[in-house]
Amino acid sequence: MRQRLGLGLALLNKPDLLILDEPTNGLDPAGIHEMRDLIRHLPRESGMTVFLSSHLLSEVEQIASHIGIIHEGRLLFQGTLSELQSNQQTELTVGVKQLDRAIECLKLAGWTVQRRADELLTVSARSPDDAVRINSLLVDQRFEVFHLALAQGSLEDIFLTLTRGQAAAARNA
Repeated sequence: MRQRLGLGLALLNKPDLLILDEPTNGLDPAGIHEMRDLIRHLPRESGMTVFLSSHLLSEVEQIASHIGIIHEGRLLFQGTLSELQSNQQTELTVGVKQLDRAIECLKLAGWTVQRRADELLTVSARSPDDAVRINSLLVDQRFEVFHLALAQGSLEDIFLTLTRGQAAAARNA
């Protein structure tokens, strides 16, 4: 109730900019859902800019249209989630018969491939469009593809990759 009351008080004056720090903290699941919906709709319905600060990156991923990643006082990224994801490695999980031949075919075509314990392949891709290229290649080579799944890293995964990279660069400098 304190979170809701605080937000209600902040909205009374119809500000152009609303700054929220961990707005879903302490809410039950239904309250979290309501708060997310409200925060997403405020910019559209009132033209208000909402600045959200949170360590819960899964929350940010569900709410924000634009993201800024700050690490040790430096802005590492600013833009949309899709822009951020497009700069990251994508993994494609491929299920195909004749695994060894498929690995050889994909490697000859320049893909980085790993065989998984569950008899599927993981292929490092640069973009979602690579899934189409990989599938076409395998089908053209007469492989029977029975599974194809694209996995993009979560905002949390991307944040850790970016901040670890910055920490490593600082150690090497």
